Amino acid sequence: MQQSPLANDFKEKRVQHSSFARRQIQQWVMKCRAVNRSATVAVFLGALVCIVFVEGLSFAATPRSGRFLDRLLRATEVTPQLISVPVPRPPTTSERRAGQKKLLSVPAEEEKKPIVSADIYSWESFVRFAEGFQNVGEHVVRVAVDPSYSPDDKPQFEPIFDASELAVIEEQRALSSAGRASERTQTPIRATSISSNPYASKKSIGAMPPKSPRLQRLRVRIAQTLATYQRRPMNTSHHSPWEIMHGFVGFGIPTKIRAGGPRGELVNAIGWMNSGGRCRGQVMLTVRDNKPHALYGVGLQGHSAQYLAILAQCRVSAKSPLLLDGQNFTVANLIEDEKLNCRSGTELTFALIGLAHYLPTDAVWRSSDGEMWSLDRLMQEEINQPIRTAPCGGTHRLFSLAYGCQRRLRATGKLDGVYQRANIYVREYQNLTLRRLQNRDGSFSTEWFKYPDDRDDDVDRKVQTTGHILEWLVASLDQERLYENRIIAAAEFIATALAREPGRNWKDGPLGHALHSLSIYQERVWGVVLPGNVVAFTGPMKAAVTVGLARSDEEIRQATLPNNDKTRQ
Repeated sequence: MQQSPLANDFKEKRVQHSSFARRQIQQWVMKCRAVNRSATVAVFLGALVCIVFVEGLSFAATPRSGRFLDRLLRATEVTPQLISVPVPRPPTTSERRAGQKKLLSVPAEEEKKPIVSADIYSWESFVRFAEGFQNVGEHVVRVAVDPSYSPDDKPQFEPIFDASELAVIEEQRALSSAGRASERTQTPIRATSISSNPYASKKSIGAMPPKSPRLQRLRVRIAQTLATYQRRPMNTSHHSPWEIMHGFVGFGIPTKIRAGGPRGELVNAIGWMNSGGRCRGQVMLTVRDNKPHALYGVGLQGHSAQYLAILAQCRVSAKSPLLLDGQNFTVANLIEDEKLNCRSGTELTFALIGLAHYLPTDAVWRSSDGEMWSLDRLMQEEINQPIRTAPCGGTHRLFSLAYGCQRRLRATGKLDGVYQRANIYVREYQNLTLRRLQNRDGSFSTEWFKYPDDRDDDVDRKVQTTGHILEWLVASLDQERLYENRIIAAAEFIATALAREPGRNWKDGPLGHALHSLSIYQERVWGVVLPGNVVAFTGPMKAAVTVGLARSDEEIRQATLPNNDKTRQ
């Protein structure tokens, strides 16, 4: 078939255009060969610089980025799937009925009584206090002006046990020389004196841990780390009430801060806060409706009842005074204020810790909105809330549930109802954490309870998550589980990480909880309480009695191996 003239013209033009383009490309290539090759090198270097600049921006935006070549070669990271977590068991019908009956059994007249401080001092007691204060003042004045005064050679009180490396070595040396290295004896708790701290105890806590060199090294390291950070007091000029509060959660009642600045006078941290002392221009406690009230906001409480919960963890007495705006209160008045603030469906984690510590286990009260509350209801409200979305990954919520069970067990000798369900729930989370969420270096997942993760290049994050998780574990595990290799490895990680960089600008919140985990572990394993502190954990935590039989060296060695599956059950 013969083509039309128009089609022939179009075909000839296409051939001409393609020939012209081919000749242009050949001429351009010949010119490039003739030109100095330095231009090509410059273009290549420019492209390389651009790539490095773009990668640098991505490094700055994402701290977890790997090396340059790794990022070029590896595929796009896929977000890990959330692991399965324990689910709390629902309450039974009889349990619901019993809880409702308990809340309705309180007469309405009792809730309408005005809140009165439990401590009403008589005029005679005030006179005795004033006379004693005057006698002490006169003695100080006489001593100050007496040129012949010299301190007594013999101390008036028993020496304070210092859990330092030297003390530990000397203690072990004495045991070895006496030929009692294989005995399973108990280590008593040393208090400051016989009468200076009536709330301290000299009762033993559990049985001695296995005589393992690894545990002995850990004991020394923990003592050194705590002593190092205890010698670094905060000050009221640079630190907020929130930071000061997290400063004394690790060391308890003996914690001191410097008033006015880094070179100010050392004062008791809790006493300063409870007296309305300002920290970076803010106060934690104020007076509202003729009651002490803990403030909430930036630099203050981050959660409702958080300050009361930390006072409870430091074992501050309910009779401890609060001096606010020229008025005298006690911690008992603050407890009453927090009871009024309970609301269903809100975060009650810290309210549970504080109220479970100070109130009897059968306490019932009415909040300011007219709702009836009890510790059982607090436990049920918290167990209904999710763990992963709670503050600090849910570790404080697990801590509160475990602590509520401990207080219930101590008061009644058994766990029933919501306490039994919470106990099972917490134990399932313990097993999950130790089996699936621990890294090779002993730290725990940097993604809390979401999935296993290890940010090797972010030690702050590792200390944050591991310190919180370990704090909950060592406060809730049974005594024998504290000697398992996984708990020892976690304590080693925290103690070593903090001891390696004592001058690092750690975040005060994670640092406080990490130090608290070491303090709890030190007390529960070796019975050592910081000088001047109050005993926090007496006896077994949640059941299992410590086995008193001696263990062979081979059993101890197997129990401390890093990959021993027998200790993970």
